[in-house]
Amino acid sequence: MSEPRRDVPSVPLWLLDIDGVVNALAYRPGGAVWPRNQWVRCTITTPVEGRGVMTLPILAARPVLDFVSQVHERGLAEIRWHSTWRDAAMTAFAPKLGLPASIQISVAPEWTDRPVGLWWKLAAAQRAVEAGRRLVWTDDDLAVFADQAAEVGAHPDTLLIGPDPEHGLSPDDLMRIGEFLGIAR
Repeated sequence: MSEPRRDVPSVPLWLLDIDGVVNALAYRPGGAVWPRNQWVRCTITTPVEGRGVMTLPILAARPVLDFVSQVHERGLAEIRWHSTWRDAAMTAFAPKLGLPASIQISVAPEWTDRPVGLWWKLAAAQRAVEAGRRLVWTDDDLAVFADQAAEVGAHPDTLLIGPDPEHGLSPDDLMRIGEFLGIAR
């Protein structure tokens, strides 16, 4: 067995999408995945890189927000916003929902310089795996780009979760992430 690389951070990297993952895409909170009283609803008006000023509806489950905050605050993963929100994830989304302001956006030059035919989000995940990082990648588009993400997902130290965008991350998804990160339940 080979020695672990010393230049690789020991905590996993969590590439965290927003829409369809933290921000459910349903029109109203349902009670099937999270109880109705666990949903937070608001709107955010913010400039979004490449899209101008947008007013965006937000529907997030409080247990998901609490879980993300807990993972970040306990240093269980290096969470990076991996979303088209880019800077607005830190300047508008996180503050409005009480998420840690210190969660940074992913390193993804592919956002502006998109390789033809490739999903712009894929390269950051590939870089993490190639560097020997354990990786959690949560994105509702993983099923759409399954053929491109397959190699990353086949790596033994990765956990890819593509939640149903109508409700975002579910209790089962949080349990799987917790197990991967070594959180005792």
